[in-house]
Amino acid sequence: MTHPTALRRRLTAAATASGTLTLTLALLLGMPYILWRATGVPWPERIHSWAELGDRLTQPLSDPLLVDLLALAGWLCWAAFTWTVIREAHWYATHLPQLVRDRATHDEHVAGLSVKGSLAALCVGTLVLGLLALWRPQTVSAHQPPTVSDLRPRTAATAPAQPAPGRHTAPSTAPVGHHRALGPSGSQQAQPAARPGPAADAEHHIQYTVRPGDTLWDIAHAHMDDPCTWPRIYALNKDRLQSDGSRLTDPDLIRPGWQLTIPATRTDTPTPHRPAPERPSAPPAPAPPAQQTPEETTGPGQQRDHPTTPAPPNNQHSTPPHTDTTSGPAAIGIGEAGLIGITAAAGLLAARRYWYLHQHRRRRPDPSTEPPTLSPVVDKAAQAAQIAGQPRPPQDPDALITRRPPPQPPRSASTVTIGQQDNTEVSLEALATTGGCHWTGPGAEAAARALLTGILTAAERQRPRPAQVKAVVPEDVAERLLPGLPPTFSALTQSADLAQAVQAAEQHLIAHAHHAQDPAALEPQQPATSTPEAGPGTMVLLTVPDAAHTGHLQALASRSRPDTLIVLTLDTPLPYAEPWNIAADGTTDRHRQGPDAGHLQLFHLTPEAGRDMTEVLLAAHGQRPHLRILPAPGPPPRPAQSKPAEDTEADPPPERPHPADTSRPASTKPVRIHVLGPITLYARGHPDPIGTNLKPEVHEFLALLAAHPAGLLATDVADKLRLDGENDQNALKNLRRAVRRALRAATGITAQEFILRHGELHKLHPELVETDLADFQHSLKAAIKPGAEEVPGSALTAVCEALTHYRGSFAQGCDYPWADATREHLAMKATDAVLRIAHQAEHTTTQPRERDTILSLLEHLGAIHPDHERLAQHAIRLYQAAGRHDAARHTYTRLERVLAELGLEPEPATQVLVTPKVGSHRFR
Repeated sequence: MTHPTALRRRLTAAATASGTLTLTLALLLGMPYILWRATGVPWPERIHSWAELGDRLTQPLSDPLLVDLLALAGWLCWAAFTWTVIREAHWYATHLPQLVRDRATHDEHVAGLSVKGSLAALCVGTLVLGLLALWRPQTVSAHQPPTVSDLRPRTAATAPAQPAPGRHTAPSTAPVGHHRALGPSGSQQAQPAARPGPAADAEHHIQYTVRPGDTLWDIAHAHMDDPCTWPRIYALNKDRLQSDGSRLTDPDLIRPGWQLTIPATRTDTPTPHRPAPERPSAPPAPAPPAQQTPEETTGPGQQRDHPTTPAPPNNQHSTPPHTDTTSGPAAIGIGEAGLIGITAAAGLLAARRYWYLHQHRRRRPDPSTEPPTLSPVVDKAAQAAQIAGQPRPPQDPDALITRRPPPQPPRSASTVTIGQQDNTEVSLEALATTGGCHWTGPGAEAAARALLTGILTAAERQRPRPAQVKAVVPEDVAERLLPGLPPTFSALTQSADLAQAVQAAEQHLIAHAHHAQDPAALEPQQPATSTPEAGPGTMVLLTVPDAAHTGHLQALASRSRPDTLIVLTLDTPLPYAEPWNIAADGTTDRHRQGPDAGHLQLFHLTPEAGRDMTEVLLAAHGQRPHLRILPAPGPPPRPAQSKPAEDTEADPPPERPHPADTSRPASTKPVRIHVLGPITLYARGHPDPIGTNLKPEVHEFLALLAAHPAGLLATDVADKLRLDGENDQNALKNLRRAVRRALRAATGITAQEFILRHGELHKLHPELVETDLADFQHSLKAAIKPGAEEVPGSALTAVCEALTHYRGSFAQGCDYPWADATREHLAMKATDAVLRIAHQAEHTTTQPRERDTILSLLEHLGAIHPDHERLAQHAIRLYQAAGRHDAARHTYTRLERVLAELGLEPEPATQVLVTPKVGSHRFR
């Protein structure tokens, strides 16, 4: 039924639109009709040349001529008005999205026009606004003011834990609100409605990955059935940090790969869901004014939280509902990119560490370029593996939040998995069938691509030891599956043709036979980190058979054994090979544990996802991607060298603070949060930290908001904190309540909120809370701003000021999966700033005091990031320039020891810095 207010607004809008349309048509059509009926065509008759027109104008002014001139002026005015109407109609048509979002744009446009142009703008603009109001009578709002019924205590319906058989139990009532149905893999999951009927048409959110050519208009049309509702998508995702580091600030500019939260109205009624019964709790006791419960006092412009359950008494937090401790997923869905196992994701997590290390090696400090970022597919998989590898804490009945079940722990480092069945990963041994295995179907290539990626990621987990599972693939097959890899890379060897692949498999069988007779025979050929009991390992021969080598392949396939040799063919089957038909989603018709078990679903990857993972694996070994596709790159352009400063007398630079100084800067706001280093809270006027008894999830919540000063949507907060989709709103409410109580007790501020809420946007109050991260970024901007290098010592002073805040890596000591990208980004920003001034000090005349300051900066960052080789190189050169060769040697030894733990060694450019130049004096 239509609301009376909405009906009244629609009727008003209809009357306004009809009246404006009548007036506009009267001016456009009625005015020329009156002029034509009264005077006809104003152009005088019997005039065929300009001379006749001049003679006519020189005649004495008569009444007919005067009437014709006035009619001509009227026609000119009508033509000018018509042109203005067409121009204004074009303006309102092009600015229609802005009018839908903010109808005050019409008033601003009319106010900027002249008097003669405002009439047409009023006619067209009023007509457009009337039609918009007729289509949408009221402005969409994220929240509505509370009513009297909302302020009353809510009554929760309870039911017995075990109802009697045959007795009908009505579902408990719950308020209808936002529902976000996102699983751990980002896929949409159905959420139960509050109650059947029209009132259950709630709104849930889905995640959408932008494709090339998409617009907000098309996305709204496809997912919301109304393209004009695109402003709702823009409002939900405005200023949201995307995977490439940019944000959505222009509704006309969205980039492929961005993740957008789309509201979708659910009109279907799912199966009624009976929630677990809750124990009745005692009514809350009245709290004192200084410790009032949630949102009893709010400042101007702040949203009031209305808890769905009665507030707990005093300082007790509301306990989230109990969830069953079922095992998490064994696979990670990466959207349309495919499906990989948690074991392969653990290999990507290991490769990510080496990826960051080599990025530090190759990167040149340039303030105009942003640090590189990982592919969203790889980053998501690595985060899931990091969560799976964390220890399972015991269930806390007083926990503030309920997280999604973590994925299952990965298998051993040498294990390669090919798929999942009954939520359990299936190992590579399933392919070791006598006669070989043949894959066919639309998903065969995607599954083979995931298999090769799993072999490469397993090798990353075993570094620096040799891989126990290797693959031999002909070059043409490798180009189809994972193009751009070198002929020999990690655990994958590409043969020139099928004959060489068969020969490599035969040599592998011979090596197994020798190892079975004499296990110590392979010991001299293996690295020191390998054990002779491990043997040659397993070889996977993945190929497309041809007629010339079918017999050789068949003989090898008959020797297929687990932990020895696996023969897998595509396209053309081998005689007596076991056929596997693979669907596009990886589903097969195989039952590995009997006919009663579920179908085996193979992991599969799209070519784009395979390319992303290949680039990360190549970079983890210090190699460039697509080595065989791109031409050989020339020497990189040398950075512009700063000119040596002229020998001029200058005053010594002022004494600068030591970067490692741990003294806390004076707080200018009531609360200061330190997230560079261990997460610590301070209150103004209190020298000791506050909030030391806060739960770890509260510290993570504050660190997340500090890393995003512009704010985060509730959906983003819930996704990064891995909140349970059914209780994310209650979990966020508990986190805000815990922050509020701790900071109010420390500061005595009870009239304002420390965490602001604007609709679904959460952010720290900029007037009440300050962070060392914001001060660090502000000082770095001062160091790289234009003109900073021209003032002697200004850049060094700004960098020293920034490094006083950089006491450690972001959220040091906390293993937050979402924090790794932020941690590496800030580390590159800090090291880039120090490397720039160190490079300048090496190529210009530098005072000893400035050089000592730069060395202290390098040592400070070297202690935080001991594997950063560029820092060590500059420190060695500056120590040698100062004559401190022992310190230079100590710096090199420390770097060598850290890299050796990762199976690496310093670059030749670093080794040559400490190599004695024997006999070099003879050539001087």
